[in-house]
Amino acid sequence: MKKINKKTKGQLIRYIFISLIGYTFVFSGLYLLVDILNVNESIAFMVIYGLSYLLLYFLQLKVLFRTDHTNAKLVKFFISIFAFYLMANLLFNIGVYLKLNYLVATVLTIGLLFPIRFIVSKFIVFKA
Repeated sequence: MKKINKKTKGQLIRYIFISLIGYTFVFSGLYLLVDILNVNESIAFMVIYGLSYLLLYFLQLKVLFRTDHTNAKLVKFFISIFAFYLMANLLFNIGVYLKLNYLVATVLTIGLLFPIRFIVSKFIVFKA
């Protein structure tokens, strides 16, 4: 198995840290919208996940990959986010359809997409 180089290891650590902050926002926002404000689970998920993706470009650009903005990176980011947004909503709604608790459906969605998002971001979106 190929050893992970120091740069990639640092990026993985930053990715996990950024993701923990982002997913804390997702879970807190879902709890607020669903359990406190009684918003529909699917609508709440779409809103919160959408907001978290809006913040992600800057964090990945400057903190995670420590690179400069280009229009090409921005376009690739929006295309990848759109694809992951669709996949996340599909997976989440499948979980809800299967009668999983909305938080369990969220954890499963995150768990499936988490590593794939890093790979796409590193090797396609923010590739130097």
